[in-house]
Amino acid sequence: MTVVVLVIVALVLVIGLGYLIVFSLMKRSQKVVPDVSDEHAARTDRVVAVDDEGQPVTESQDAPPEPPRDATGFEKVLGESLDDLHPGREE
Repeated sequence: MTVVVLVIVALVLVIGLGYLIVFSLMKRSQKVVPDVSDEHAARTDRVVAVDDEGQPVTESQDAPPEPPRDATGFEKVLGESLDDLHPGREE
């Protein structure tokens, strides 16, 4: 009987200390949500350089344009790799 009481007391102490640790860490946690500032930064175009004429160069101007995607080429390569993996596969 005393073993059962000791086990219950130990469990209560461990759970209680766990809650105290969690709540104390929650009090020390960051109060400001960083997503608000990240959202604002994502909407604005930052200046990353200055050109020869002294005009600011923004991130959108600095990035090269994306090349067009070749969907047909991708399907062909995918089909070839599937054939390599499964040589006896029928289509």
